[in-house]
Amino acid sequence: MNNLSADSVLDRLQLAAGVKSDSALARTLDVNRATLGNWRNRNSVPYSFCVIFSVENHISLNWLLAGQGHMTYDEAEPSSAALKSDHLRLIELFDALSEGQQQDVLQLIAEKKRLNDLEKAVQDLQRTINPSIT
Repeated sequence: MNNLSADSVLDRLQLAAGVKSDSALARTLDVNRATLGNWRNRNSVPYSFCVIFSVENHISLNWLLAGQGHMTYDEAEPSSAALKSDHLRLIELFDALSEGQQQDVLQLIAEKKRLNDLEKAVQDLQRTINPSIT
């Protein structure tokens, strides 16, 4: 079985949650049992569920999603627990969009970053030309 498959991710979720069935996992994740079946059939587990579960349960996201490293993370290391609630909310909202909408959002973000980079470059150039500009 592929470590990156939905089956593998759901199996690791069961292990981390200390449950032995999809029904028990569905109760733990507060989703319908049929939802887990759909995730298995589509080979896709929503990233937001994984991130939230990881943060709330101190589970390594790398382990949960890819089966790499240890199940729990060391609190001293930077981890998914460092994600702010705003970041988690952003992930939830992003996951709720269609694939096309997600692509649109990514393009808008990339464009905004490009504009910010250009504005910074212009400001740096202005400071180089005229050091008295703050």
